[in-house]
Amino acid sequence: MRKFHKSFGAIGLAAALAVSVLAAPTQAATNNSITVAEVTAGGGGVNTISTPWFASGSISHHAMFRGLFKADANLVSVKPDLASGYKFSKDGKTLTLTLKSGIKWSDGKDLTVDDVVWSINSLLRVSKSNAIFVNAFKEIVGSEAVNATNKATMSGITTKGNDIIISLKSPINVMIPVLAQFMIMPKHVLADEDILKLDTNSFWRNPVVLGPYKVGTFSQGNFITLVPNDKYEGAKPIIKEINIIVSSNLVADAKSGKLDYFTTNDPDTIRAMSSVSTFKSAPLDVLFYRYLVVNPTGPFSNVKSREALKYAIDWNKLVPAIYGQQGKVINSGVASGMPHHLSSIPKYKYDKAKATALLKEADFDFSKTIRLRTYNQSQPAVMILLTAVAQQLTEVGMKVEFLPWTGDATTELWTNRNYELALKGLSAFNVSEWFGEYSNMATFGKSIGAQPEFAALSSKLLQATTLRDTGKILTDLQKLEQEKMYKLPMHLLKQVVFISKNISGTPTKWGNPLYVYQNNIASWSAN
Repeated sequence: MRKFHKSFGAIGLAAALAVSVLAAPTQAATNNSITVAEVTAGGGGVNTISTPWFASGSISHHAMFRGLFKADANLVSVKPDLASGYKFSKDGKTLTLTLKSGIKWSDGKDLTVDDVVWSINSLLRVSKSNAIFVNAFKEIVGSEAVNATNKATMSGITTKGNDIIISLKSPINVMIPVLAQFMIMPKHVLADEDILKLDTNSFWRNPVVLGPYKVGTFSQGNFITLVPNDKYEGAKPIIKEINIIVSSNLVADAKSGKLDYFTTNDPDTIRAMSSVSTFKSAPLDVLFYRYLVVNPTGPFSNVKSREALKYAIDWNKLVPAIYGQQGKVINSGVASGMPHHLSSIPKYKYDKAKATALLKEADFDFSKTIRLRTYNQSQPAVMILLTAVAQQLTEVGMKVEFLPWTGDATTELWTNRNYELALKGLSAFNVSEWFGEYSNMATFGKSIGAQPEFAALSSKLLQATTLRDTGKILTDLQKLEQEKMYKLPMHLLKQVVFISKNISGTPTKWGNPLYVYQNNIASWSAN
């Protein structure tokens, strides 16, 4: 059990959110090579390229994988990529996509409409997938027939020549932006693989791809080198090698020229990089939420006990003390300042007396130990923040055990569930993803059971076609969230892109580095 202190002392330097190097090049950027630390790193060395169906946005994803469309930095506006265009029927329930001809996979095989159909169907069968895809694809006619144990094809997807026709149960206002995030995979390579183990398949060590780069060298646990894909039909990439590495010290590697690009939300790293004159930075306001998941059984079964948590923790002091202007305290998934924020939501200022009174009303069982858990033990800022949270909870009479998990976060959060309060982060595509979590039976549904009210409102939000409808639905969702209090919102967190001044051709406007957008990777060059 950790001993809790009120001090918010200096946060140690972290290499959070980075992929890194053991034996990769140690030179600064040259005309032939750059070295990047990726946003999707899990630590422990570079072992595979991660599946973009679960988490996208890394440089390797930008470089190797492609969707039907390419999003702008705002993630909403799109341009054609693998598809030459699309059209909706007047009622918005039939989407026709036209696939370009002449595009080849890196192994020389032709891209076909079968690859697209197989990819969309397979997304609903894999064990790990991003909720934005699941929520959108479940609105396709016949989606309920598809699951992990069969190879059924949704009846709502048909093809005719180069056209892919998708029939929807209801119009989906984000379908095209979602398809810009959805990377198409090669059916001819993966169709016979175990779909439930796709995320750990050896395919990801040397994937067959459509982008301007492919894997050239894979060194287990050390680095991956990407090289130009000679089957790519677009302009040939200028940089000849992209070395994906692991960095134990991002700032030191940036200063010494061992690193040319990385992105992070670690406050110490961001502060330290302000003195590295060879790099430029781009701070980004993104929907990166941090919040506590509340186990609604045991001590927190009464909603008043969950409400007490809002007053027992001094977020307005803790977040600025640790994150400064990088963090923004929130009391809802629709944060203050965002469109359609419900102004009637209380600010929940720190009030120990009010918290104590609410706990008393809830008949809170103070004899139970509150297990506070996190999977972010590699990030000192998180550990300091949660240590302070634990301390403040003890000040209202709770027994608190704060420990990091040793298992993977997905299993610990949604299967083992051995906690009362657990840290969770969410890089949301849009605000609907925040509310969609409540009705996701693969995640929150395991903890809180089916949530038909959240599900119905989330479905309506996907179908909303006017700002007025969107505002009304978001208002209802915020009211329902305040009524249930299954999440304890903490803060939003800015992300910062750092890139060497030796690199040119980069975007004039950077987008959320946790998603795929047009970052002009093939046009980058090293001076």
